[in-house]
Amino acid sequence: MNQDLLKALGIILGGILATVAPYIATWVKKRFAKDAEAKSFLHNAEYRVKINEVLVEVRALTGANRVAVMEYHNGNAAMNGLPFNYASMTYEKTDQTTRDMMPSFQKMPISALCEVLLDVHNSQKGYVKVNENYKYEDAVEVQKYYGIDTSYIFRIGNHIKHGTVHIMWINENPELQEEELEIIHYKVMYINELMEKMKKH
Repeated sequence: MNQDLLKALGIILGGILATVAPYIATWVKKRFAKDAEAKSFLHNAEYRVKINEVLVEVRALTGANRVAVMEYHNGNAAMNGLPFNYASMTYEKTDQTTRDMMPSFQKMPISALCEVLLDVHNSQKGYVKVNENYKYEDAVEVQKYYGIDTSYIFRIGNHIKHGTVHIMWINENPELQEEELEIIHYKVMYINELMEKMKKH
């Protein structure tokens, strides 16, 4: 085979590869992205199971009727672009006599909760107790509307944007002891770690 023919074939082959290469690269990228997405889904499912287990432990420790995680988000984009307009309950564990609240507590406007959220965010202890004697009536009324008499609301992480853990009682006003509060703080820190791991996948 002469050199001119070889050169011509090389040019043709190079042209074909140059044309096809971007399509192959895109296909490979999509394939790996789908695999990564599938793995991420499974990892996150495992972390969610662990978060639910922590909530069960907190409920058993405190004797609460319900323990839940609340997260704050924007939902659909607001015209003014403001974030964190809504609150949604993303995890919940209840005792056998307490109805689930999570299905109905989705994308609730946070305007009625702003005072208590600021209180939780600014709390040196990392939590606030809300009962009939709480200083903000709106928060008390919201609790009553959902049949809750007392709740301890813990900040997840150092900022309220990471969410809150709510420990709730019906027809009770317990006073958690220092040892219980310390254990709960560790449990909430663990929830924060798990949620951060989900964000990284």
